[in-house]
Amino acid sequence: MTLSRASAVTPALELTTSINGQTVTREAVLQWEARRLQVAAERLNHNLPAGLSAELGSLLGTSTPDIQNVALNRERLADVKLRMGQAEIRDRFAPDLAVTGPMTVLAAAVNEWSVSATQISSSLGTARGFLNWFDSRISHNDERAMLVANPDHYVIDSPRPGIQEVIEVTGGGMLATQFLVDYTDTARVPITEDPLFPVRTSGWARTSDGTRIGAVRHQFRDNPQGGFTAKLGVAFPATLPPWMFTEHQWHLACEFSNWISGYITSTQAA
Repeated sequence: MTLSRASAVTPALELTTSINGQTVTREAVLQWEARRLQVAAERLNHNLPAGLSAELGSLLGTSTPDIQNVALNRERLADVKLRMGQAEIRDRFAPDLAVTGPMTVLAAAVNEWSVSATQISSSLGTARGFLNWFDSRISHNDERAMLVANPDHYVIDSPRPGIQEVIEVTGGGMLATQFLVDYTDTARVPITEDPLFPVRTSGWARTSDGTRIGAVRHQFRDNPQGGFTAKLGVAFPATLPPWMFTEHQWHLACEFSNWISGYITSTQAA
C-alpha cells in the first residue's frame, strides 16, 4: 500500500517565543544567535591550529551576522569546541573563572533572587516527550547536543547522575562563569511552581564548594491544539544589574528553541 502525498509530508515545526509577555519572531531569535556565534568564534579563534581556525572562517570577519547560515554555523562551532576538548577550553577560560567565581559568590551572599523567564510554544511534540528527551541527553552526557544549542555554551558535562557542570557566558556577561546544576536538590527553589505546567525539572546551581549561586525551574504543559509550551526560568542573585536578566531571556530562547528542534527531529527520524 502506497502512502498518499499528504500523509507522507512531515509536519513543519513552528516555535513561538514570548519574552515579557511580548511575542518575538523566530527571525529575531536567530539574529541573536547569529551575533553570539560571531562573538564565540572570535573568542575561541586566538591561537587555534589552522585546521580549526578554518572551520570558523565563515563566522569571522563578517560585519553583519547572516541568519541564513545559522544552522550550519552552529554545527561548525560545536565541532570546533569538541575538537578542542574540555581540557583546552577549561585552560582558556581559567582567567575568566578566576574573576567570576568570587564575584558570583559575593553577589549571591544576600540570598535574594530575581528570575529571568522566557516562554516557548512548539507546534509539535509533547511536554513529557521533550523532558524525557532532554533528561536522556543529560544522562547520556550528550556533549554535542548541549553545546550546539547555544554559542555561549563552552563546557556542559554530566560528571555523575543528576549533576550538570556548565561553563558558559550567562546572560549579558562579558566573562564565562562555571557552576554545577544539581537536579536532585529541588527544595525551596526560588521560582514559583505553576500548577498549569505540571511537567517540571528544577534544581539549584552551585559552585564547586557547594555555595548556592542560582537555580532553574523549567515547566511544561501540553497544548489543547497540539504541541506543548515551555515556561523557562532561571534565578540569579538579585544584586546583578537588570540587563543581565534581560539578556538571559534571549539565551533561554536560543538554547531551548534548538533543544526543542533536536527533540522533534529525533521523533520524526524514529
